[in-house]
Amino acid sequence: MMDEISVINRVAIGDIIRRSASRYGGKTVLVEGDKELTYRELDDACNSFANYLIQNGYKKNDTIATMCTNSIEHVIAMYGIQKAGLIWVPINSGLSPKERRYILNKADVKMTIIDNEILQVDPSNFAGDQLLIVNKEEGALGKSFNEALVGQSSKEPDVDIKDRDIAQIMFTSGTTSDPKGVRISHLAVYFTSLSNIIDVGINKDDVQVAVLPMFHCAQHSFLTSFLTIGAKITIVKKFEPENFMEVIEKQRATFLLALPIIYRALIHHPNRSKYDISSLKTCMYAMAPMDRNTLEKGINELGADFLLGTGQTEIYPATMLFKPEEQLKRFGSYWGTTAILNDTVVMNDEGEILPKGETGEIVHRGPNVMNSYLDNKEETEASRLFGWHHTGDLGCWDEDGQMVFVDRKKDIIKTGGENVASIKVEQTLLNYEGIENVTVVGIPNEQWNEAVTAFVVTKKGANITEQEIIAYSKEHLGGFQVPKKVVFIDTIPMTTIGKVQKQILREEYATLYTEVDSVN
Repeated sequence: MMDEISVINRVAIGDIIRRSASRYGGKTVLVEGDKELTYRELDDACNSFANYLIQNGYKKNDTIATMCTNSIEHVIAMYGIQKAGLIWVPINSGLSPKERRYILNKADVKMTIIDNEILQVDPSNFAGDQLLIVNKEEGALGKSFNEALVGQSSKEPDVDIKDRDIAQIMFTSGTTSDPKGVRISHLAVYFTSLSNIIDVGINKDDVQVAVLPMFHCAQHSFLTSFLTIGAKITIVKKFEPENFMEVIEKQRATFLLALPIIYRALIHHPNRSKYDISSLKTCMYAMAPMDRNTLEKGINELGADFLLGTGQTEIYPATMLFKPEEQLKRFGSYWGTTAILNDTVVMNDEGEILPKGETGEIVHRGPNVMNSYLDNKEETEASRLFGWHHTGDLGCWDEDGQMVFVDRKKDIIKTGGENVASIKVEQTLLNYEGIENVTVVGIPNEQWNEAVTAFVVTKKGANITEQEIIAYSKEHLGGFQVPKKVVFIDTIPMTTIGKVQKQILREEYATLYTEVDSVN
C-alpha cells in the first residue's frame, strides 16, 4: 500500500507512463510494423500487467526476467514490472545457455517472459514459477503474455515505491569473468531520462527508431527519455539496411541511436538514394569509434547532427557527450563534456584529481550511479574508492575542457616500457582504404612483454597486405605504437550489442609470438 508521503513526492519509473498518458493520451507512442499503441493504451496495458503480477502473488523486490527481442510486448512488460514495484531483469538472448542460466539463478528470478522463437531454441531458457510467452504457439509450454492482460484492471496499481528502490538489475557483458548484476534505482533511470532530454535536445515531436536491443541500458535509457517527453518510438526487431531506411522514410524518423557499424551500412549503402531519410536530425552513436570517412559523409550528405554518447550500466547513460559542433573540429577519441546530471574528474591511483593534460581514470558522481553490484560487496566498494564512481576508463581533459578517451585500463598495451592505447591504433587503421573493421590487442611476447597486434577485417574485394598496413602505420603512428603483426580474420568477436570481445582474441592467439618467431 502507498503511504501518503510516498504518493505525493515519490520518484518512480512507472509514473512516467501515467503522466505522459494524461498529457498525450490519444497520441501514438509505439509503432511496430502494422501495430500501433497510443499513450493511453500503453498506460492501460502496463497497469493491467502490473495488476496481473500483484494478483498472482508477486511481491516487492521479486525479480521478473525478460528474454525478448524488441517489441511492443517487451515495452509493456518492462514498465509493467516496474509499476508493480517489482524488479525487471532483462537478459540478452544472445548469451550462451550457461550464461543465461547463471543470470537466472544469480538474480533469483521468480518469473520469465520470453519470445516464442527464443524458447524454441532452448526450452530451458526460463526460471521461476511462471512462464509467459510472447507470440506463443498453440500447444506450447507456458501462457501467452497477451492472455495475461485480459480481464485485468487498468487502474494504477496501489504500490509503495521509494526513489532508491531497485527498478532493474542489468548484467554486464562479462567478457573476462561472470557477468555482474548492476542494481539500478528508479531515481537513477528517471533522472537520466530528464538529463538526456536536455543534453540531446529531445522534444515531443521527435520520432525514434529503436534498433538497439531493449535489454541494453543505452536503448532502455532513451526509450524512457522519449516516453517522458511524449515523443514517438518506432520499434525495429532486426537491422536490415533497406528495410531500416524504409522505416525511417515511412515514419519520418528524426532520432537514431545506433552503433557505428549501422551508420556505415546506411551511409555507404549503394541504394541509399532510393529512400528519403532526410527527416533524420539527430544521429547518436555509441560503444565504438566512428571512422572519419563515414562521419564526414553522414554529416555532409544526411544533414543531421551527429553526436557520441558514452556511459556504462553502472552509471546510467548518457554520462558524457561529444556534441555535434565538435565532431569534425576535434576528430579522435573524444568523449566531450559531462552530462548535466554528473560531476566528472580524472583521478590517479592515489585518489588525487589530475589537471588538464594528465591521464588517469575517469570517475563520476551523480544520482544515476548504481546502488551496488548484486551480492558483490568487494566489487561495489572498489567502484567507490575516494568517494567517486570508478569507470575503468582512462582519459584526460584537453585545454578546452573536452575529455579525451585514452583506453580501457584493461586494454592498455604494455610494450617495451611504453603504454599504447589500443583505440588510437584502431582509429588510425580504420582510415586506411580497404579496412572494414579492426581491433588491436596486446599479445604476450617474450621480448616486448606485450606486442601490439592488429586484427583486421578487410572490405569486400580489397587486396591489402600486412606489409602495406604496417607501412601505413609507420607513417601515422609513433614507432612503439606500430603493430608488430597484422592478422586477417573474417569477423571480430563481439557481444550482441557490438562490444568487442578482445579477451577471446587474447586467448585464441596467446601463442602467436614464440621464442623462434621473435619480433624486432
